[in-house]
Amino acid sequence: MKERFDLIRGSFTPSEAADVLLSLLNYKIKFHSIKRLNLQDHEQDIHASEERLLELTKFKQLVEQSVISAHHNFMEIKINGTIEIELVEPKTEKLELDLGTSNSKNS
Repeated sequence: MKERFDLIRGSFTPSEAADVLLSLLNYKIKFHSIKRLNLQDHEQDIHASEERLLELTKFKQLVEQSVISAHHNFMEIKINGTIEIELVEPKTEKLELDLGTSNSKNS
C-alpha cells in the first residue's frame, strides 16, 4: 500500500522558501548526524548515513544559492514536494537489533 500526498506545493517568496526548505533540510541533517553517532558499531549503516548527510548538505547549499538568486532577481520560488509512504518489511539485521534491544528492556 502506497500513500502519496503533497507536502509542499505553491509559489513562495525567497524568504518563505528559505524558511520551509532550510527548516526541513536542517532537520534531516540533524537526524542523520545523530543517527551516525548512534551507529558507531555498524560500519555499513554509518557509510550510508554519511553519504546521505553529504547529499543533504550539497542540496542545502543549492537551495541557499537559489534563494539568493531569486531575491536578487525579484522572483518567487515554486516548490512541489510530494511525499510517498509505503509499508515494507524491515531489514533482517535491523529487526534482530530491534528485537535484541526490546528484550533487554523487558529484563
